[in-house]
Amino acid sequence: MFLDFSSIPETAVPHFKGGEGQALVRKYEDAQGKILQLTLPAGSSIGSHVHEGNFEVMYFLSGTGVCTDDGLAVDVRPGMTHYCPPGHSHSVVNTGPEPLVIWAAVPNVK
Repeated sequence: MFLDFSSIPETAVPHFKGGEGQALVRKYEDAQGKILQLTLPAGSSIGSHVHEGNFEVMYFLSGTGVCTDDGLAVDVRPGMTHYCPPGHSHSVVNTGPEPLVIWAAVPNVK
């Protein structure tokens, strides 16, 4: 299967996971989990949340920001990957002037 995120409708989600501003979300979802392309405009964020019963892998495609993993803040840039295992928390803030674009996978853990 191939996914072309440019053909998946984009949905603006205000205060994504309790964050600031909005996230522009393109999502494919099935019984196995979700694959997303998230775009955070300048100043927007994904609020801190805990992954219960699943995990998330984020790959940063463009832009710059800060990803906080269990309280540890790390500057992120294109080419970096973040893994948030089950039971752990994370958040992301776009700290740059350009959109922060993230590819993410959230499998359902059985």
